[in-house]
Amino acid sequence: MKPIALDPFTGNQGSDFTAARELVGAIVAAIAPQHDGGRIACAFDLVDAACAGRLANYQQLKTLYHSYMHTLEVTLCAARLAHGLHLAGTDLGADGLDATIVAALLHDMGYLKRDEEGDGSGAQFTVDHVERGAAFARTHLARESAAFVDAVTKAILITDHRLATDRLEFSSAQAQLAAQIVGTADLVAQMASRDYLERLLFLYFEFGEAGLGNYRDFEDILERTAGFYRLMRERLDGQLQDMVPYLAGHFEATQGVSCNLYQASIDRNLAYLEQVLAAEHGERVSLLKRRETVERVLHTLPAE
Repeated sequence: MKPIALDPFTGNQGSDFTAARELVGAIVAAIAPQHDGGRIACAFDLVDAACAGRLANYQQLKTLYHSYMHTLEVTLCAARLAHGLHLAGTDLGADGLDATIVAALLHDMGYLKRDEEGDGSGAQFTVDHVERGAAFARTHLARESAAFVDAVTKAILITDHRLATDRLEFSSAQAQLAAQIVGTADLVAQMASRDYLERLLFLYFEFGEAGLGNYRDFEDILERTAGFYRLMRERLDGQLQDMVPYLAGHFEATQGVSCNLYQASIDRNLAYLEQVLAAEHGERVSLLKRRETVERVLHTLPAE
């Protein structure tokens, strides 16, 4: 059977935002048919404006890996996970559901640069982008209740995968659950993306701009990816409370597929990575040709 696509995204920012809003809206309605979608709609509008460069006092989002596409994928994964938990009998409540979706949408807004922050893609903020994202949320959610803003910011902070989750104090069980969903979705969505391996080349440039990683070349980041997944698997299963299996319930209910499509896609990516790494050094990048991502990466190389 041909695998069902995890998302409809093609790289067209306008149509992708529309598709994501519709999909997330349908999932939220399946969880809570009478839910007031005002907060979620405002958050989509905010991120749409920010990514496109229409947000006052901010430059357009320019990071190549932590892009609007990544934001949409994480948000959709978070909504699907919330639905899977709902089907298993876990109630997020109205505020918890809103905090989940809003935090997923805002979680990487720390890469946005203010007008006065000059040159660079925003990747120079890699180390503190999570804190910057939390500050962005506090600023743009100032009209919301303190409890809701706290839930959103904690859910953003948990996406700092260096942070031990027991350092965060939550105001409610629903707020903690929202954070764990967003932290899980941030990891799972990116690693399940069909062109995850190709996008790692974008990440290579981001890390280079940030002065992180000490990578020898493109291929070095590929070589370290399996080890990264093992570390993140430990975080997913431990500190984030092993939520990944709940995604299977969403796909069973909505597509009749008795399979966690995210995990299946991650497994395919890792299996293909093994094939890529079996090739000779210098030939591996030529094996990464999905969705013209490699060509986009190569076009970003500075002229010699």
